[in-house]
Amino acid sequence: MIALAQTLAELRVLVGYLGEQSPAWWPSQFFSPSAAAFLRPVFARSLPLARYQGVTAAAARVHDEHIGVGRSFHLFRLPEVYEQSASEAFADPSFSEGVQDWLAGRDQALSRLEALARPMTASEGPVVLGDFGEGLSDTLPALAGVYLDAFRKGIRTFPYLREAQ
Repeated sequence: MIALAQTLAELRVLVGYLGEQSPAWWPSQFFSPSAAAFLRPVFARSLPLARYQGVTAAAARVHDEHIGVGRSFHLFRLPEVYEQSASEAFADPSFSEGVQDWLAGRDQALSRLEALARPMTASEGPVVLGDFGEGLSDTLPALAGVYLDAFRKGIRTFPYLREAQ
């Protein structure tokens, strides 16, 4: 579960970072230099975690607006057990500091996203990837692939999973 939580947290940060770039998918700037200057005095020991939580909330809001809330899950809104484990993973300084290396620029973030991705095709708007099953280990590479293709094409996509019946 630890590896899955770390992959989930890393994927959220990569997509969150890339989603703040131009053209922005959501209006936050948690990974900008000015945000760091603003957040550092308040979150001196937990700046990466504050950024993670902020961009996750901003991205979740935009995904919810496009997909809707209820009976569906997306990268930024999952069952509580996944939310808690991802947050705990990112709270580990050795892990969160390692992820920061991929946020030095768009090319580095896309390169790391590609390493986590399975080849997928993205389309504009909400995209259903299937039903949410018992685990995310097969789903996270597909999500990464859809986002990677969308960032490369310059389109906004919102992949999601339906709640299993």
